[in-house]
Amino acid sequence: MERIAVFAGSFDPFTIGHKDIAERACAIFDKLIILIANNVNKKTHFSAEKRAELARDAMADFPQASIEIWDGLTVDYLQKNNIKFLVRGLRNGLDLEQEQAIAWNNAKLLPGTETVFLSSKPEHLAVSSSLVRELLAFGKDYTTLC
Repeated sequence: MERIAVFAGSFDPFTIGHKDIAERACAIFDKLIILIANNVNKKTHFSAEKRAELARDAMADFPQASIEIWDGLTVDYLQKNNIKFLVRGLRNGLDLEQEQAIAWNNAKLLPGTETVFLSSKPEHLAVSSSLVRELLAFGKDYTTLC
């Protein structure tokens, strides 16, 4: 049976930290779907299409990774596509607390859903999409972070 996982997020933009988590997930799963989510609680800098393009460019050397855009709950995508695994990256204890709550709720909404947590590499702990957007807003170089 093919092991398929979803790595969902707003990815605004797709950073080197996201890429690292995605690459490592590709080593664990047969197929990884990077799901570009339109989060109703976030105002994004880039359009969903641009975010997907950036993720496709970053993951070009990983044929088992595909990029899709989704408007809705991640568990609805999982259910529609009969996928049981989610991948989430963790940078710190705050991420862990938030992600554990999300994982618990996802499992309640769609029993059988398993969330696999991958810890960020130390060199990526300070990298965030928020930081990249702030650098963009002030015209600073952000290219080493994406």
